[in-house]
Amino acid sequence: MLSRGRTRRNGRIPALARSCRLGAAIGLSLALGLGGPASARQAEPAAGADEAEAQRLFEEGSKAYNLGKFDVAIENFEAAYELSHADALLYNLGQAYSKRYEVEAEPAHLRRARVLFLNFAKIREAAGSDARDARERIAAIDAQLAELGKGEAAAQPEGPAPAPESPAKQPYRPRAAGIAGYALIGAGLVLGTGLGALGLVSAGRIDEQRRDEWQYVPLSGAREQQYEDSYQSARALAFAGIGVGGALLVTGVVLVAVDAARGGKSAPRRAQLRPGGLAVAF
Repeated sequence: MLSRGRTRRNGRIPALARSCRLGAAIGLSLALGLGGPASARQAEPAAGADEAEAQRLFEEGSKAYNLGKFDVAIENFEAAYELSHADALLYNLGQAYSKRYEVEAEPAHLRRARVLFLNFAKIREAAGSDARDARERIAAIDAQLAELGKGEAAAQPEGPAPAPESPAKQPYRPRAAGIAGYALIGAGLVLGTGLGALGLVSAGRIDEQRRDEWQYVPLSGAREQQYEDSYQSARALAFAGIGVGGALLVTGVVLVAVDAARGGKSAPRRAQLRPGGLAVAF
């Protein structure tokens, strides 16, 4: 603002010729549209500021405020404050942001208004002026923000329900199929190992006996054929034992695996020995 005592020049009165003109205009606007004690909203002198431009911006902002164009009012009030540094403009800006929240329910507008009212109150209180109206508005905004916080907390969706804990895995207890499988595994091991070993050992001894006898007495054709038949029979016994034992072993393993996989089901499971071979019914 211009300093006090500025006089008429060239037949015209310069804009804001007196230091109280911008403050009075702001105070009038607050008294008419914003409410509250006018004494708490008078602007302080701002030496060296472009008062004419600040006055114009303030008036444009006031028009926009009255028309409900609060974003335009904020823009003009902020520009006027940059030029004049009139503390009453902080109050105007706080009011504009509060009104803007009524149009755009964005909590950031309330928070900005609170900061502006708080800064205004601090400046006024430091100067020994009354700032009770600004403090009341701060308290009202705090109450609004608190209510908004409660609403947001209530509307906050609950987190995803925790995944149900998987039941503890029960130890495997063989049932009919499993028991039969273990029996077949044992039989396969015993039969395959026993017959295979017996046949191979017998075949080896027959061959050894044939060689020993041949060293002392030449073997006749009939004797040689007898040894050969015995040798082949022993080998056949070994291979048959290994084959049958292996089949029983594999069948038993399958039965145990199936029984373990279906251990939680109540469907009957049984193994049956049929003429065509071992069959498993589930």
